[in-house]
Amino acid sequence: MHPGHISKIIRIVTRIWAAVGQYSFGRTAIVVVALYLAVAAVAAVLAAVSGDLSALSVAATATTWALRYARGDWLGPVLTGICGLNAWMLWQVLRGPALPRTEGLARSVVWLRRLLYAGVAGDLVGWELVEELSGTAANVASLLLWATTVILLTRVVCGVSAWFRLIALALGLTGALAPALLLFLSDPDHQTISLLGLASLGWTVMILIGQRRDGRWSNATITIGRIALVVPLALPALGLAVQSEWLLTEGPELVVNALGMLTTVWLARTAHELARPASRPAAETATRPAAGHRPLLSVAVALALPLVVVGAEEGAQLSFTGADEDCLEQIGSYADTRPRDRQQAFLCLARDDTPTGTAMFSEDLPDQRILAHGRKLCAVPGAEERQALLRRAGGQASTGELSDALEFLCPDVIARQRAEEAREQARQERERKRELATWEAEMNARCTDPWPKPRARRQGTAAYLLFEGGGYAVYDDRDSTEGPGGDIFKAIDDGFIDAAGSSAAITTDGENEPMCITVKAFGAAPPLRLKGWDRVVEVGVVSRSGRLVVPPYPEGGDSGAIRPLPNLAVDGPGRYRMRVYARTFEWDENDPDAPIEEHLIVIYPGSSTKTIVHRPWR
Repeated sequence: MHPGHISKIIRIVTRIWAAVGQYSFGRTAIVVVALYLAVAAVAAVLAAVSGDLSALSVAATATTWALRYARGDWLGPVLTGICGLNAWMLWQVLRGPALPRTEGLARSVVWLRRLLYAGVAGDLVGWELVEELSGTAANVASLLLWATTVILLTRVVCGVSAWFRLIALALGLTGALAPALLLFLSDPDHQTISLLGLASLGWTVMILIGQRRDGRWSNATITIGRIALVVPLALPALGLAVQSEWLLTEGPELVVNALGMLTTVWLARTAHELARPASRPAAETATRPAAGHRPLLSVAVALALPLVVVGAEEGAQLSFTGADEDCLEQIGSYADTRPRDRQQAFLCLARDDTPTGTAMFSEDLPDQRILAHGRKLCAVPGAEERQALLRRAGGQASTGELSDALEFLCPDVIARQRAEEAREQARQERERKRELATWEAEMNARCTDPWPKPRARRQGTAAYLLFEGGGYAVYDDRDSTEGPGGDIFKAIDDGFIDAAGSSAAITTDGENEPMCITVKAFGAAPPLRLKGWDRVVEVGVVSRSGRLVVPPYPEGGDSGAIRPLPNLAVDGPGRYRMRVYARTFEWDENDPDAPIEEHLIVIYPGSSTKTIVHRPWR
C-alpha cells in the first residue's frame, strides 16, 4: 500500500477517535462496535463460503432459532442487515450524552435515568440471566422496574397539563401491568388483550408528545421513538396489503424481534438526554397536542383501531411458528434451551406427531391458543387431571409426551410431577420386591431335604423355577474354555441327562412351574438308595476352576434356584461323579401350588466318565 494512503487512513482514524471522544464512553462504544462488526463480518464470510448460516444467525439474533425460517435466499442478507442494526444499537446505547451533564439534577430525574439504564441492560442481557435462575423472578422484576419507570417518566416530562399526565399514567400503568392482569382473567379473548396493548401504545404516544414539548430530547430521539411505535404495527398491515406470505407468516417474528431494539435505543437515548436542561418549566402546560404532532397521533390511532374493533374470530390467523418441519432437530433439553426459545420448543412438540400418528393439538389451532392451553395445563395439579383437561381441549398425548412439552412452559410443575412419579415407582418397586420375597419364602418352605440322614460336606434345598421347555444344568460357572458341554436336546433324546466336559443338562417332566431340588456334595461315594425314586442316572463331569453349581434364579430372569445353593466341587478342580435322582408326585387339587416334581443331585470325587443308569424311566 502506498505510504500516502496509509497516512490518510491514520488521519481518518484519528479524527474518528477524536470525534467519538466527545461522548461519555464514546471510545469504549466504538471499540465494542468495531469488535462486533468484525465478528459479524467473519460470520458472513463463513456463511457465503460454506452456506451454513448458524454462525451468522448467532451473531444477529444470539440464537440459531432464526434458521427455522430458512426457505429461501433472503435469510442471509436479512441476518447481515440485522447485524448492522445491532452495531448501530450498541453505539446508541453505550455512548453517553452528547452534552456535558447538568449539575443539580432533580432526584426524580436521577432515579429515572438509573431505572432507564437498568431496563436497557435487562433488555440486552439481564433478564435472560435472571430467567436462568427463576423465570418468575425475572417476570416480577421486569414488571416492577417498568411500572416504576412509567411513573417517573410521566412525572418528569415537562410542558404538559396535569390531566395529560393523569391520562398518560393510567394508560402506562395499565399497559405495564397487563401481564399481571391477564393472570386474573380466565381465558382472555383477543379483544381484551388488544385493549391492554392499546393502553401501552397510547402511553408511548403521549410520552413522545411530551418529549417534543419538553425540549430536552432531540429530534433524533423522538423520531426513533416514533419508528419503534409504528413499525411493529405497520409490518403485518403491509403483509395484508401486498398479500405476501413471508410478511404474513415467517417475516414478522424475525424482523419485529430485530426492530424491537429500536425501543431499547429510544429508552437509552431518553436516559442520555435527561441530563440536559428542560427548555420549558414544569409549570408551563398545554391542553391539547400541537398541530405538528397530529400526524403521529393519527397514524398510531389508525394502526391500533383495528385491534379494538376486530374481536376474537374463530379462524384467527395467528402465527404457526411451531409447525416447521425441522424444529425438532433444534430442540435440546430444557437446560440447554435459551429462555427466548422455550415457547417455540413447546409449540414444536405440541404440533409434532405423536407415536399414534396424530399431533398433540389440532393443526388448525393457532399458536396463541395452544400456548393458552399449555398454561392452563400447567395450572392443573396432577398428571391425570392434565390428561383429562387435554382431552376436553381436543388434544391427545401420553403422559410422558405431555410432560416433555410442558417442561418448556412450567419446568417447576413438571419437576414436581416427575419427582412424584419417581416416588411412586420406587414404592411400587419396593412392594414388588416384598411380594417376590414372600412368594420365594413360601415356595422354598414347600421343599425339604428328601435324604436328611447322610450329612454331606455341603448341601442345600430350594425351589427351582422352570421356564418354558423345562430342564436345568449343573456346570462350572467359571470355566471359560471352549468345548462340548451338556446339551439339553441330547438329554431329551437320551431320556434324562447329557454330560460333557464341565457341564451336564438334565431334563424335567414339568415346565413353567417350580419344582424342588436338593444338592449334596460328599468326599466319597455315598450309598446308592433307589427306593422312592423314578429315575437315577450317574455321569462324570469335570471342574476346571473348582466350581460346580446349580444356577440361581436371576433378578428379572426366567429360571433358576430361588434360594442360592452351594458350590458342589468340594475337592477343588478335578473330576467328579454326579448322581441325579428324580421323581414326580400326583397333583393335589387341595394344594394346587405344591410342587409335583423333585430332584436330588449327589456329587463326589471320581475319575470315571461313564454314564450309569441305576434306575431307568418306568
